[in-house]
Amino acid sequence: MANTLQGTTVLVTGAAGGLGKVIATAYLEAGANVAICDINAERLAAAEEELTAVGTAERYLGARTDITDEAAVTALVDAVTARFGRLDILVNNAGMTDKFDPVGDLEKAHWDRVLNLNLTGSFLCTKAAVNAMKKQSPAGGTIIQIGSTASWHGMSAGVAYTVSKHGVAALVKSTAGFYGAQGIYAVALMLGGMVDTNIADSFRALGGFNQEAYAQSISAGFDAQKAIRTRDVAKYCVFLADRDVASSANGSSIAFNRNWPNA
Repeated sequence: MANTLQGTTVLVTGAAGGLGKVIATAYLEAGANVAICDINAERLAAAEEELTAVGTAERYLGARTDITDEAAVTALVDAVTARFGRLDILVNNAGMTDKFDPVGDLEKAHWDRVLNLNLTGSFLCTKAAVNAMKKQSPAGGTIIQIGSTASWHGMSAGVAYTVSKHGVAALVKSTAGFYGAQGIYAVALMLGGMVDTNIADSFRALGGFNQEAYAQSISAGFDAQKAIRTRDVAKYCVFLADRDVASSANGSSIAFNRNWPNA
């Protein structure tokens, strides 16, 4: 796989840990230029040492960025294109879980936090990337949106996360429809349950979750044998770097879940 993506530039959001770092690593191993962003400066510093060891310092850029801040996102994309000359692939990975609260129990502050990061953050990054991809020569690029079973299923998470992940699926469809003819493609990966991520840290940061609501969700019956591996998601992201593949998949919401729940 080495150097198959030489000259390709990728931006992965929320990539100082978990799935995002695995995706960034796979792109570096494939020879791409890779930029990552994260809100956590400590994790970002640790990731830099690890990722530059995989690739080279010349092919890596890390930036502390709040993706809910439009000016910060614009500055990030400008920095990526200034460093590497163009932006070919955006992976909208940054996001957070919710506490499994149904609508009657959900605090508006938590709703705002989840929607702002998962949906508004993806919108802002997609907007900045599309505008960069339109201006570069040759024009074009690919947006890979990390979605979820909650992008189509109503009872795998709480209402905030479910709405946010349904929303990013719509963002992909609209982007694909409007910009596909300009060579800018958008694809969503609807990921099932994963165990080798930092989701446990997310729940701890939230102070726990609504166990009564969780017990009614399909997640309560999750079979760990059906867990998808982050490295396989990363392989698929690299696969979508092929322009013919991305064109063929434009507008797709691809289930990536080991058929759990059953189709």
